[in-house]
Amino acid sequence: YMPARADFMEEFDNYAEWDLKDIDFVDDDSDILRALKLAVVDIYHSRLKERQRRKKIIRDHGLINLRKFQMLERCYPKEVQELYDIMRRFARVVGPVEHDKFIESHALEFELRREIRRLQEYRKAGIKSFCSAKVYERVKRMREDERRKRTMLCDVLQYIQDGKACQQWLSKQAAIDAGVTPAVTTITVSATGRRSAPPLNLTGLPGTEKLNEREKELCQVVRLVPGAYLEYKQALLSECKRQGGLRLAQARALIKIDVNKTRKIYDFLIKEGSITKA
Repeated sequence: YMPARADFMEEFDNYAEWDLKDIDFVDDDSDILRALKLAVVDIYHSRLKERQRRKKIIRDHGLINLRKFQMLERCYPKEVQELYDIMRRFARVVGPVEHDKFIESHALEFELRREIRRLQEYRKAGIKSFCSAKVYERVKRMREDERRKRTMLCDVLQYIQDGKACQQWLSKQAAIDAGVTPAVTTITVSATGRRSAPPLNLTGLPGTEKLNEREKELCQVVRLVPGAYLEYKQALLSECKRQGGLRLAQARALIKIDVNKTRKIYDFLIKEGSITKA
């Protein structure tokens, strides 16, 4: 788009003029040839009308600055974004103001429903005042923090009898806390503790030839066949491109496998630069 000219550098149906650039109307044309040339001109006029119609839709709905439009769209909750994607094709039928009112009304409905669910949760817990609700939310956060700590403790207890494995786990957690993506490593536990599964043999498996060496190592460590890994990778890349970024929770909701495997795939793709964090 060229703001100084208020026009697009490449038009819709950009080569429509090519069909009539060599047409000349001369006096000795037969009636059939003249009618054929006029039909070509009429077709060209209809293509120009369609070009102007599309320009009008783009200008009326503010789609010239597409990046700004996408940023505004991401301000809505996920459920409203899905509705936005579905209803976008009907925006040309109604005006831009009516379309925005429709989306905003559904966003307001979503917020009201979420607030109603929150109040119902308070009532179910026997809370009848907002002061009690504040105490309830504070205690609820404390309870969730304690639950996460217990989960981390259970995670490390399986390695506690092997000093080397425990040290690897602590180093990995320290890297995560520091915001650094830890390298994909295999924790080998001694015979007195819990043994980890051996690496997966990728020989002869379909899709192995499409992986690089680092991806092969990842599939061996997490024991994931190459075909499934490529499918999960494509799903994460598509979602990251659509959302402009991807969180771990979104990745876990997208691919329904073991959460630890999802975490390793997610961290690996972040480290490789294939996807970005939201």
